[in-house]
Amino acid sequence: MTQNIPKLEPKPDAAIQQINLSYNAEQDRLLFRVGLNDNSELLVWLTSRITKMIWQLLNGETSIPTATSIQAETLPQQAVAQFKQEMQTVETLQKMDFATEYQPRPEVRNDGAMLAINALLIQTENKQSTLELPCLEGVTVRMNLNQVLILAICNMLKLTTKEAGWDLGASAQTQVQVTLAADAGEKKILH
Repeated sequence: MTQNIPKLEPKPDAAIQQINLSYNAEQDRLLFRVGLNDNSELLVWLTSRITKMIWQLLNGETSIPTATSIQAETLPQQAVAQFKQEMQTVETLQKMDFATEYQPRPEVRNDGAMLAINALLIQTENKQSTLELPCLEGVTVRMNLNQVLILAICNMLKLTTKEAGWDLGASAQTQVQVTLAADAGEKKILH
């Protein structure tokens, strides 16, 4: 006897309207919520390891000031240039709305929170960046990124991991992958 298993149709892409990142002390994980314009949301659990990977992938795309962002051995001209970039970043962050409360959507895609097991930053030839979060449930969450979204995610990671007591510093054991999609059929992975 064969059983007819209904084929699940992929949901169409939707634009991001709101994002939220919160720490769940009971699970010792971050819950990343992405509110979409089709009145649905994605829920993705991020472990400390995955959070560090995302930070390392995206923080290089921003100039968020940290206690160690300018090293003692940095040449004065480079330090001044980096300081100016960090000041522009701070000004941009001040214009963003981090005070409005996240509005949960009535429909949750994939019937609940998924657990991210990896983080990849895909960059096309035209410099478009996509964050991919393959999940344990067999679904990959893909987010097309622009500079404002990258900056918002990095700022939220910095604030939320401070609340969690996690260190976002570079770790020798953490392996970061950037995939260059130069050829649609071939993926090159840099470690």
